[in-house]
Amino acid sequence: MPTSSERILMVMDSMGTGGTETHVLSLGKALRSSGVQLFYSGADGPFYRAFADAGFRLHLIEQSNEPLPIRREKQQQTLRNVIKEEKISIVHVHQTPSGLLAAEAAAELGVPVVFTMHGTYYPVDEAVSLAQRCDAMISVSKPVQSFWKKHGVESTVISNGVDLQEFETASTVNLRETTLSSLPQDAFIVTYVSRLAWQKASVCNMLLRSTKTLNDIPNLHIVVVGTGAQSHFVQELAQALNKLKGYPYVHIAGEQTDVKPYYEVSDLVVGTGRVALEAMACGKPVLAIGNHGYVGLVTPDTYDLAWEYYFGDHQSVGKPSPGMIAEALRKAFADRHLLQSWGEQGKDWVRSRFDIRQKSEELLAFYSAVRSKKKGGGTI
Repeated sequence: MPTSSERILMVMDSMGTGGTETHVLSLGKALRSSGVQLFYSGADGPFYRAFADAGFRLHLIEQSNEPLPIRREKQQQTLRNVIKEEKISIVHVHQTPSGLLAAEAAAELGVPVVFTMHGTYYPVDEAVSLAQRCDAMISVSKPVQSFWKKHGVESTVISNGVDLQEFETASTVNLRETTLSSLPQDAFIVTYVSRLAWQKASVCNMLLRSTKTLNDIPNLHIVVVGTGAQSHFVQELAQALNKLKGYPYVHIAGEQTDVKPYYEVSDLVVGTGRVALEAMACGKPVLAIGNHGYVGLVTPDTYDLAWEYYFGDHQSVGKPSPGMIAEALRKAFADRHLLQSWGEQGKDWVRSRFDIRQKSEELLAFYSAVRSKKKGGGTI
């Protein structure tokens, strides 16, 4: 892999534990191995130590209760200082509030700006306004590209990637000996990993409610990993279901900065987008349900569909329901050998299509094209 002299400023709202932040962290590690100098600007968060360990030079933007115009000007001045002092060659933004400020600061200094659109959830006016201030846009999937094209935003698809070495290497943490030590050895473990907000929290609740009709799957246990604005509703439902069953079979793990041990202990992972890719990289079968809706069990026959719909996050075959999820779980656990086979085949598919090193190379070529176009006065 060629060595790059790029000095990239990644800008996000914060260093949370969501898919966008995990994407930037994973991509940053691959870019660093190519010699890229990486910088971060935005608010603090649970991933602070992970970003620091990955080689990002961190410039935190402090939040305050000052009037919005004063706060915006201070934040923008901080961004201008970072861009100048660190000799940034590309500003890469990922979210709209922080991205708008960064794009304006970069424009004043003549530094090119790239905006990765991670979904269709951005406020349309904000996203379009940000895109108009950028030199190039990236979409993480085809549905995202199509959605924003309808709003006049052209973009190039560069999907999320997965650090295969990280996820194929066994974790040093055995949850059966620690956090989940109460699980029976013969338990069938279904793990849901997501931020517990908006539609994804609703999907989690549907998964939990689906288990009320699954008495034909013995020793079924559900593990929920994540936190968010609707966490308390999920926790209340879990408590009610455990009481109804007479023993704890729904386990709330909360926010985790390292989810790999939870993938490893699972027989099946329910998730979407980046979670689906990571779980499959661990050799785990996936039931894909996302913000947009239901896709179903990811098998060799549905790989193309899963990618086209980004595992239900950006497009879907229909709206999920507890009954639909229950039927999928019955199908999954009807043949344990077939289920494990789907997991192994899924690992091979992710290896061939979503290697983070490949995505890093695509991004470096994209950066080079952006800088060339910037010099020529055009956009990509």
